Amino acid sequence: MKGNIQRRGPNSWRIRFDVPGINQRKQVSETVRGSKRDAQRILRDRLASIDKGVYVEKTNESTSEYLNRWIEYHSMNVSLRTVVGYRTCIKKLDKHIGAKPLQKLRPEHIQKAYTTILQSGLSARTVLHSHRVLNKALTEAVKWGILVYNPLEAVTPPRVRKKEPSTWTPKVIRKFLNLAKNSRYYNAYRLAALTGMRRSELAGIKWGDVDLELGRLKIVRTRQRIPGHGVVVGQPKSHRSQRSIALSPVGISVLENTRSRQAEIRLKAGGAWTNTDYVFTVEDGLPIDPNSLSQEFRRIVRKYKLPYGTLHGLCHSFATSLLSANVHPAVVQSALGHSSISVTIDTYSHVMPGLEEAAARQIDEALNLTLAESSLPFCNHAHLGVFSLVLKIP
Repeated sequence: MKGNIQRRGPNSWRIRFDVPGINQRKQVSETVRGSKRDAQRILRDRLASIDKGVYVEKTNESTSEYLNRWIEYHSMNVSLRTVVGYRTCIKKLDKHIGAKPLQKLRPEHIQKAYTTILQSGLSARTVLHSHRVLNKALTEAVKWGILVYNPLEAVTPPRVRKKEPSTWTPKVIRKFLNLAKNSRYYNAYRLAALTGMRRSELAGIKWGDVDLELGRLKIVRTRQRIPGHGVVVGQPKSHRSQRSIALSPVGISVLENTRSRQAEIRLKAGGAWTNTDYVFTVEDGLPIDPNSLSQEFRRIVRKYKLPYGTLHGLCHSFATSLLSANVHPAVVQSALGHSSISVTIDTYSHVMPGLEEAAARQIDEALNLTLAESSLPFCNHAHLGVFSLVLKIP
């Protein structure tokens, strides 16, 4: 590798060195302030990094400029809701680290920003979301050759205590549905309780997605209100989220009732009706606002002083009810459209201990074993699980 040093002033030096390019080498210049020995040391460092393949060209791009560029780059590959989420997370960090040149961003700068944000009153969970987005962006800065390493590797994000999902018992769900009978969204709430569908999915169903004869429903689109953009039609979050779910006899009945009521409303509306093919509509045939589903849900809960619950909580209640009934987690994963079974298990781990105890009892029944058969001189009841492999199968 070639390199040289030239004096620029009393304590200023210009170092020049060659950097391999795609087709040919190019020469890079840097100004070093200090002694000639300082300039020699930095030149050696630059040449060594080129030799190891870890050299990155110096840039004055700020952290804020890079993060906005990174978001723009990804805006074509992710949903609008995800882009808005990225911008929200980055905005919380911008005033603390945005002005710093990206290549001069250090772990202590980020750690201090987290502390300041937490002291301002924002939750640890909010900071953790920002941490994850920033980590994605800086990891790609390393891949793109802008950074030598990701400074977040030396940053400790705030610890967030895991919260169990808010759920209702079947008894409370039945009570809620009974109280919601006069609501225009009654059938939507029933379908949510029976299928675990999310608000955006309920608002996005069209009749073309429903097969009442086969008793199946395809989830292929969502409708969600995004700040600054209104109600946006999009695709489910992941490939797994685009799914076909089985309808129970009651679920089929709910949709049949919805279709009949919609036909009556359409007849009454006459020329004012707009045929959109959506399952859940307002009086003129236009699709419902997804946010109104939640607003009405909260109104009913507060009016009748029901236990705290959310519309999304019906999804969690659906999952916990299935798992408590010993339905395999893979079935629950498929019904909810989780990206992997580990997401399902992690989300509903609070239900798992009871399932494990039930499974332990069921293995005894399946193998037709008794305590008498498992009596061993060195085994007490506390260790039955450990020594179960030495039991003789009749």
